[in-house]
Amino acid sequence: MKSYFIEMLTDQPRRTAVLRNTVKNKRTVATLFWAREYGVLKWLGSNPRLTVNEFEQWLVQMRQAGLIKMNDQTAWLTPSGIAEKEKFIKTHYQPQFGKWSWLARPDQLAPRVLLATQAVSQYAHRQKHYVPLNLAPAELYFVHRWFYENRNQIVDDWASELQQAATDLARLDERLAKLLVFSLPGYQTTGWTIDQAAQALKVSVDEAMIMERDVWLGIAYLAARQSASLLRSLLSDHLHETPLSRSAAFTLRMFEQGFSLEQISQRRHLKLGTIREHILETAIFMPRSLMLDRLLTPTRIDQLAAQYHGKPATWEFRPPILEPQSPADKLQNEQSFFEYRLFQIIKGGERNG
Repeated sequence: MKSYFIEMLTDQPRRTAVLRNTVKNKRTVATLFWAREYGVLKWLGSNPRLTVNEFEQWLVQMRQAGLIKMNDQTAWLTPSGIAEKEKFIKTHYQPQFGKWSWLARPDQLAPRVLLATQAVSQYAHRQKHYVPLNLAPAELYFVHRWFYENRNQIVDDWASELQQAATDLARLDERLAKLLVFSLPGYQTTGWTIDQAAQALKVSVDEAMIMERDVWLGIAYLAARQSASLLRSLLSDHLHETPLSRSAAFTLRMFEQGFSLEQISQRRHLKLGTIREHILETAIFMPRSLMLDRLLTPTRIDQLAAQYHGKPATWEFRPPILEPQSPADKLQNEQSFFEYRLFQIIKGGERNG
């Protein structure tokens, strides 16, 4: 899907490491903050197997083609690059479910749905002896148990749910429905490969990959909305309740219960810096869930507001102790940086909202 990377660039310099880490789903606070500032969070985790070398090669090719300029690990579009980006957006499939990229990992959902469909199809034709899709033993066991628990009406119910999913996807783009239906294995049939899908849908392989990602994010969205369904029971353990990592979500629950960050650190046996990272992640994705007055006093907010002006993305941290000598000095600077970053994230969210 490297051809889609051009959509993450503008005529303003952007940090290439942020773009690379976003598509690879490296969820550091710095990556998430800048991805939000750049408006590229919808690409989070879109290409987790991307290597640094592959990304660097793409940048070189773009620069050689005269589409981007680079300086100090940043890149921006040239006038030719802007024109190419506008043309690309008009002529290529655009993601529909990017804002749900946090909900699930497509590479975890697809194998389960495909194996479940294969098992149900073979069962419908009374075929017990077949070679299932090559998955990890734990996944095979999970689907086997799911099938056994729901076997009474599973043939009709599963077909109905898949049909409804295809219908819902078709409302956005008929090609998504076709990709879902023809990717499913069945009795004496195998589903499309990504190359076959691209050929059948008359799109590039990169477009087919983006469509495939949308299909499974769409399936995740449908499953999450259903309180009781075969799809929900099949995928529930792979669906996230919030955009937060599981560890960050646990920290947030403890914070909401009244624990201080120091207490959470002690009780969870995690570094205080890690707990702070969880709070900053929450500020990026779910700012309304934070009781800000427990983290920043009105006096501290006034101090920060007096010290930092303009667009939050342009701010540079000014440590209170320029040359820390003692552990206490370092702790004070770390606390000040946490407060600075939290204030920056909140103010940036106000501008982006």
